Amino acid sequence: MKALRWVVLVLALLPLMGCRLSLPRSVEKEDSLTVMVRADSDWQDTGIQVKPGMRVRIRQISGLWSPWSGATFDAVGSGGDPRCLGNVAEGISHAALIGRVEDSQPFYVGRDFDQRLGERGTLFLRINDTHLEDNAGALEVLIEVER
Repeated sequence: MKALRWVVLVLALLPLMGCRLSLPRSVEKEDSLTVMVRADSDWQDTGIQVKPGMRVRIRQISGLWSPWSGATFDAVGSGGDPRCLGNVAEGISHAALIGRVEDSQPFYVGRDFDQRLGERGTLFLRINDTHLEDNAGALEVLIEVER
């Protein structure tokens, strides 16, 4: 009984210490979730678990972000040089919304992504930029998944 109290106490204190708790969501038929993707953060866990063959739709709802001071973009990014040394994913517009499943190769998401994925694991999203310290803003995206 004491151990259970300690677990409850620790779980209650974690958010007060700045920790986020997220449990994996296993999607069986169809589900949707709205998430904020911050421009100043590395790969962000959506909490969604995908399986091979699962259809995933990701659509930007609102927001703008900036990979540097004085410029703002939506999920399509700057449209600049896709070979920019500041890109996480080569061949994709700088500051575009990108995704990956676990540690797989990143893929372009942009404003409206709709594909069946071949990987199993957690879906992550981020801005296509390696220099996060000068970034600002966030995008609100709707993620819908179905088998």
